[in-house]
This record gives sequence, structure tokens and C-alpha cells, in this order.
Amino acid sequence: QQQQQQQQRQLEHQEQSSSRRKQFLYQLSQPGQQLPKLPSFLPQQSDKLLSALEALKLVKTNARARFPETVEAHIRLKVDPRRGDQMVRGAAVLPYSLGRPLKIAVFAEGPDADAAKQAGVDLVGSDALIADILESKGKSLKFNACLATPDMMPKLVKLGRILGPKGLMPNPKMGTLTTNIPAAVAELRKGRVEFKMDRTAIVHAPLGKVSFNEEKLHANIGALTAALLAVKPEVIKGGLPKYVKSVHVCSSMGKAVPVEVSSLLAAMDVAAATLAKQAQ
Repeated sequence: QQQQQQQQRQLEHQEQSSSRRKQFLYQLSQPGQQLPKLPSFLPQQSDKLLSALEALKLVKTNARARFPETVEAHIRLKVDPRRGDQMVRGAAVLPYSLGRPLKIAVFAEGPDADAAKQAGVDLVGSDALIADILESKGKSLKFNACLATPDMMPKLVKLGRILGPKGLMPNPKMGTLTTNIPAAVAELRKGRVEFKMDRTAIVHAPLGKVSFNEEKLHANIGALTAALLAVKPEVIKGGLPKYVKSVHVCSSMGKAVPVEVSSLLAAMDVAAATLAKQAQ
């Protein structure tokens, strides 16, 4: 008897659902009847391209997280990531620092180590520092930026499996393997950002915090664009339109805002003027 009652309730529920469905379809079939609107809390997608400055303003407006979000740039390039001669990797010196704490370690000996100490780095060492990192298997890392002199590379090979995955292995292409330690330290403190193209030919890079005004973020994306052009593969002929396919900016928890590629040229001019003024 209980099973019969349960089956009867299920049949009644199905009939009610069918009746509602028919009523809804009938209303839609009437002339002049408008489709139901989506709830307002759903994000509305827009394909409209904005200038870099306008897009950054919109990103700041839409950032509503309870923590200081980071503004990010995502730039898709017109290259083939499967080819080694089209790999894009480098570093950009931003006019305005990202505002995150920086702890620098320098692997050097002799006069270079003394120069690093005078530059005020957090950690300087050679054999003892390498042994400490190896013994702790990387758990004793107390730095998030690393520099080294070329004569230290044979010794640093041991740390490849520890520093490599963290992006800390010194590299001459990135400017972290150098004989001019003080200059490299100064670049890191100014706002040096490393970038590398991923498997989908997209470069992801931070531009600063949402607390920055849009002028600072605008100058930073201009410096990033200039650095990307500086490492453009030789097989890519032409300027920015032939090299960059699309650009989006967003905050850590916000939606992406499309940017007009040509507007990055104005951002590059702003970045160059800002860096020249800071150098005076």
C-alpha cells in the first residue's frame, strides 16, 4: 500500500511538471512575448575592446574581493609554442614595483660577495649556502629572488632540481646570472618581473595591486609590452600587430577585460617617459 501511494505521488508530480512546462512553452509562443531575463548576478560577457587605460580602470572598479587583489595581464602571441626558435622568455623592469616583499639571495665569492653585501641583499654565500639548501632539500629557502656570478654555475648545477621548478635558477637570458651584481639587485628592487610563454602561447604577468592608480598600472603594462618586443623571435616579421594576437587584463578574482592591442603603443610611450624621469 505504501508503494502504491508513493507511485501515485510521483505520477502527480510528473503531471504537475508537465503542465507547467506546457504553460511556459505556450507563453513563449504568443506574439510579443519576451524571453525571461537572466538573473542580474550572472556576469555579462562583452566583446568590446577597450584601450589599455580604460580596461585597467574597469578592472579596478570590478575588484571586490576582501584581500588586495593583483592586477594581471594575459597576452596571447602569434607564435608556435612547439618550435624552439619561437620560444618567448625574458624579464621586464616595471616603472612601479609590485609592492610585494622581496628577499634576494646572491651566490658569489670574493669581491662579488662583498659587493652584494654592500648592496644590502638578504643572503650571500657559496659552498655553505649550497650545502644548506641541499641538506634541507629546499625547505630552508628564505628568498624569492636569486642572483649568481658565472663562476658559481658549476656549483649551482646541484641545485637545479630545487631552484628550477621554483623559477629561481640563475639564467643569463633573464639577467640573473651576471658579473654586475649591484646593478642586478637595483633592477630587482625597482620592479623586475620575469615572464615565460606557456604551452598555449600566452604570457601571464602581474602588473601591480588593485590599490595602484590606473596610471601606474598603465605604465607597467607598457614596460611589459616593450620587454616582450625586445625578445620577439626573429621569424616574426613586423611590429606589435604581427606579434600580439590578443590582450586581456583582470584582477585575481575578477573577470577578464579585452584590450585593444594597438593601445599598448601609447602605454609603451608612458612607460619609457616614466623610466627616463626616474633615472634623472
